[in-house]
Amino acid sequence: MSLYWPAFEFTYTLDMRQLLPHLAAMESHNAARQSQLHPPQWRSRTLSQSEHAPLNDAFSQSARLREIQRRKEELVKNNSSHAQTWVRERFCSGSQPLAVDDILTMHRLVAEESGIRYDNVGVFRKDGQRVIVGETGIGVHTGAPARALPRLMTEYVQFVNSDSQTRLPAAIHALVAHFFFTTIHPFEDGSGRVGRLAAAALMFQRGYRGHGFYALSNYFYENEHRYHSLIYETQQTPVFDLTRFVGFGLEGLVLELRGINAFLKMKLNRAAERSILTPALRRNAEARNRLGRN
Repeated sequence: MSLYWPAFEFTYTLDMRQLLPHLAAMESHNAARQSQLHPPQWRSRTLSQSEHAPLNDAFSQSARLREIQRRKEELVKNNSSHAQTWVRERFCSGSQPLAVDDILTMHRLVAEESGIRYDNVGVFRKDGQRVIVGETGIGVHTGAPARALPRLMTEYVQFVNSDSQTRLPAAIHALVAHFFFTTIHPFEDGSGRVGRLAAAALMFQRGYRGHGFYALSNYFYENEHRYHSLIYETQQTPVFDLTRFVGFGLEGLVLELRGINAFLKMKLNRAAERSILTPALRRNAEARNRLGRN
C-alpha cells in the first residue's frame, strides 16, 4: 500500500498492556540502564586510516556497495563510530532538542565513515523514493516524495519533541521516532543508521546512560528479517499500529540491559574478592620477607 503523502500525519496506535512486561523487565535492570560501564564487546575500537579512506572511482559499483556494507556492519559491531560519539556528547541530559540540522550532521558523519562519495551528503535526497525492503526483498516501500522532505522533516522533529512523545517511556519514544524516520526515508543512503542515531539521541537526552541504540543496532542486524518485516507490515496498514515493532525493540533493549547487568555483577564480585584477598596476600608477602631476612 502506498502512503498518501500530501495528507500524511504522525499518528499511530499502541497497546500499552502488551508492552508492560517489557517495560517492567527494563525497570528491573535500572542500575544497568544508568551505568556507563559496558562489556568489552561493546567498547570502542578506532578504525584504521585505510578503513576511513574514501572509496575511489576505481571500485566497481558492486564492490563499492559490498565495501560500504562491510564498513557499516563493522562500525555497528565494534561501536567505533565517530557519529555515535558525537550523538552522545551533543545529546546529554538537558541539552537542546533534536533539530533538523542535527539530523543532517549525523548523515554527514555516517557518510564519511562509510566512505560514501556523492553530491547530496548532509542534505535530503533530491529524487527517488522507492526502497527495496531487506536483502531478501520483503517488499517495496515508497518513501516520501523528495519535494515534501523539508516540510516533513520539520514536522518530524516537532513531533518527536512534542509533549505527547516525551511523556512516553524513553525507549518507546525512541522506537516510535525510529519507525517514522524509516517510513519517511529522507536520504538516498544511510536513512537506517541516521534513524537509529536520532533515536539514540532521544534516549540520551532523557537520561539513558547505557549503550542504548548502539547495542540495539546489533540486535536489528542479527534479526534483520524480522526487523524489516515488522516495519514493512506496519507501513501497509491505514493506521500505524506500532505495538509489535515497539515490543520487538524493547526485547532487544532488555537483552542489552541483562548483558550490562551481568557484567556489573562480575565487576562487583571481582572487587569484593580483591578487598578480601589483598590484605591476606599482603600479610603473606610480609611473612615471607621476614623469613627471608632471618
